[in-house]
Amino acid sequence: MRFLPYQKRWILDESPLKLYEKTRRGGITYATSYRAVVKCLKRGAPFVQWVSSRDEITAREFITDYVAKWAEMANHAVTGLDGADLEVVDPNRGLSARVVRFHNGARIYSLSSNPLAFAGKGGDVLVDEWDLHPDQAAVYDMAYPCITWGGQLELVSAYDASGSENTEFARLCRACRNGEKPHISFHRTTIEDAIREGFVETVNEIRQARGMKTQTREEFLAQLRAGCRTREAFESQYMCIPNRAGGEQLILPADLARAEADLEILRLHFTEEEYGDAGDPAFWSAFFGGAPHAFGFDIARTGDLSSVWINRLGKDAAELRALLTFRSCRFGFQKTVVRAILDSGMAQGRGDKTGLGMAVCEELEEACPGLFSGVNFASSKLMLGTLMRSVFESGQQKIPRAFPEIRADLAAVRKTSGGGGRLLFTEKANSLLPESHCDLAWSCALALLAANESPSGTDSGFAEAFDNRSERCEIVWK
Repeated sequence: MRFLPYQKRWILDESPLKLYEKTRRGGITYATSYRAVVKCLKRGAPFVQWVSSRDEITAREFITDYVAKWAEMANHAVTGLDGADLEVVDPNRGLSARVVRFHNGARIYSLSSNPLAFAGKGGDVLVDEWDLHPDQAAVYDMAYPCITWGGQLELVSAYDASGSENTEFARLCRACRNGEKPHISFHRTTIEDAIREGFVETVNEIRQARGMKTQTREEFLAQLRAGCRTREAFESQYMCIPNRAGGEQLILPADLARAEADLEILRLHFTEEEYGDAGDPAFWSAFFGGAPHAFGFDIARTGDLSSVWINRLGKDAAELRALLTFRSCRFGFQKTVVRAILDSGMAQGRGDKTGLGMAVCEELEEACPGLFSGVNFASSKLMLGTLMRSVFESGQQKIPRAFPEIRADLAAVRKTSGGGGRLLFTEKANSLLPESHCDLAWSCALALLAANESPSGTDSGFAEAFDNRSERCEIVWK
C-alpha cells in the first residue's frame, strides 16, 4: 500500500471542512475511501461515515471497489462488502442506502445523490464528485448540518464536462483560490501536479503487471491530451479548469479563420416554392459525383430559416459543398428537396426533430431507413455543439471564404449557463444574415453528426463512416 504525496496530504488532513478540486482519475476517491475505513477502525461505535455519490452504480462501487479492499487488508470483521446490504435511512421518503457494518460498531452508509437523505443525520460526510450532482446547493445545505457535533465534511470532485464556471462547486473552488474562504481546507491537484508527484510511475507499475508497455511522463500526458475531443475537455477533466460560460463563442475565432478556404459551393435560397433542379435526384447524383456526402437539416417554417448543410467527406476533413436555405416555405416543399438529396444514393442526413420538425423527420425516416434520422435538440444540443467545436478545433471542417455570413452564423453560437450552472449553448443574431439565428450553424452540427455515425450507428471518423458507402447505397436504392 503506497500513496502519492498529494493523496497523503488529503488523508492526513483533519480539518472539519475540506474541499478538493481534482483531476479525473487521480486516485483521490481511492485515498478518501482508505481514510473512511481507517476512521471506522479507530473510532468504533457510534461513528458513522456518510458517502454521497452521483448515482446508485457509483454508490455501490464505492463499497465493492474501495471499502472492501481496505477492510480485507485490515483483516477486520465487516459485513456488507458486496454492496447488497440496504438500510432505509428515511422511511417517510422511502430513501435507502448501502451499509457496511464493522465489528466494532462503526458504519459506512453509501447513497446516491438525493440530498434529503441527510435530513436529521449526524457523523462525517463525504460528497464524492460533487460537481456531477444535479442539485449541488441542496446537497451542501443538507450535508453541512450533519457535522454540527464535531463531524467532518469532505467535498471532492473533478469538473463535470457539461458544467461551467458557475456551478456551486466551481464558485466555491474559485473563492478558495482567491483566499475568500479561509475556514475551508482547500486542496487542488491537476494531472500535471499528479505527474510531478509520481502518478505516471504508479500507472506504469500497473501496466507492467498487465504486460503492457510503460510510458514516459511526456508520452502519458500527450496521450491524455490527444484522447480529449476538445481543449476545454482536457482542461475541465484534467487541469481543474471549468468550462467558461460568459457568452464566449462556442467556436473560437482562430478555429473559424483556419476553417476558411477557397471553396466553390452551391448556394440556394428558396423564398418561392419552385424546385428547379433541386427537386430532382438525378441532379444531386450528378452533383455529388460519386463521392460520399453528409447533410444536416435544421427545420423551420416561419421566423427562422430552414437550412440544409451538405458536406463532402474527404479523408481528413469535411468540406461544405452546398448550402440550401428556405424562407417561409411549406414543410412539404422542403421535404421534397431533402428527399431528392437522399434519393441520389450518396448522402446520409440528420434532421432537427424538435417541435415542428418532428413530423417531417418521421416521414423522412420512414421513407429512407438507415440514411436519415431525426435528432431531438432538447436532449442533444450539448452533444451537437461539443461535436461541432471539436471538429473545428481539429481543423476537420472547411467553409468557403467567399460567404462571410456562414462564418458569422457559426460565430453567433455562444456558451452560457443555466440552472445550477449547467453549460448551455445559445444563439445570437447573424449580423450578415438577419433571418438566421444560427440556423446554418446547427445544420452544420447535424451534418457532422451524420458523418460521425456509421450506417450501423457506431461512431467513426469521416473516412471510416463512409467506407463502402457507394456500394451500400446501390443496394438500398436499386
